[in-house]
Amino acid sequence: MRRGLMRWDAAQLPLDQIEARIGRLRNALAAAGLDGFIVYTNIVRPSAVHYLTGFTPYWSEGLLLAPRRGRLIFATALSNRVADWIRSTNPVSEVVSTPRPGTLLGERLAGESSAKRIGILEIDAMPSELFDDLAAAAPHISFVDGSIPFATIRRDIDAAERRLLARADALAVAALDRARTAENTDAGALGGLIEKDARLAGAEEVFVGLAPDLARDRRLNRVSKPTQLTDRYAVRASVAYKGCWIRRTRTFAKDGSAARANAWFEELIRGIEPGKPIAEQISARLSALPGARISGWMVEGCIGSYPLSVIASSRTPETNEAVTGGFGVLTIELLLDRGPWIGAAPFIAGE
Repeated sequence: MRRGLMRWDAAQLPLDQIEARIGRLRNALAAAGLDGFIVYTNIVRPSAVHYLTGFTPYWSEGLLLAPRRGRLIFATALSNRVADWIRSTNPVSEVVSTPRPGTLLGERLAGESSAKRIGILEIDAMPSELFDDLAAAAPHISFVDGSIPFATIRRDIDAAERRLLARADALAVAALDRARTAENTDAGALGGLIEKDARLAGAEEVFVGLAPDLARDRRLNRVSKPTQLTDRYAVRASVAYKGCWIRRTRTFAKDGSAARANAWFEELIRGIEPGKPIAEQISARLSALPGARISGWMVEGCIGSYPLSVIASSRTPETNEAVTGGFGVLTIELLLDRGPWIGAAPFIAGE
């Protein structure tokens, strides 16, 4: 079932848009003086490879090489049987099964006399064995961090990604509606229903976190044992569709006191403007919610190999730069008169 969901769908992600992404990457690499680009991927770091190929690696550990010209190369230690499936879902890459992906790509690079300087996405997080194999097979090449050029082009949201993000968000919204209508008072059972609804509707992956007693503990965790929902609780759903991830969090209060903050937050999300720091935008709109105080906030985005990474937060004021026109997920924690409130939702600034 999972393989069927993970197939490449040209109608939803056209080949010309994947090729345009690769073209933008190559232009960024050339501007940075780089002769190629390497991405490491594993089960929790699939996003950069998906963005450049349309293929979600999922449990596949491997390396993707984007050379200066020609087809991309995806090297994995998986068997040829699985490699055949990868080829069917990855329209722009040569797929090679090898016990030493780093050695194979290093040897390919060593055969390119013009390749001198290669960027690696998140170089400090690449497994040392893979990096050592790369360096040993291509000793004349300088490997440097290429995260900034990739983040620059990754912030551009093309039409295909907009549609996929919108679909992922629709799945999350519909599943979270279960929390509003379900009569079940057990947190674990509610989390299971939300995950079930999203998966049956087409989600590739779903992670549900709950704070069953929000007044006592604001941490959102997976709940597997029977846990009573109190009069004030929060639910977070992280949902993936065709490799695109979004996150939504809602607060529920039986006395209705969360409704005003929910409406305020939706208005804030719709009005986020590019070119202005997010902290200023939140503060400017807080007057519309009398009695509310900001406990914390963060913005997550997809600018590397992880589906969502923190790119700005109230804990790191130095990251509070002007919001770009790219995709993000805004999470805010508020302290209201009747208790804490948490909300999260995706946005594209200026839209």
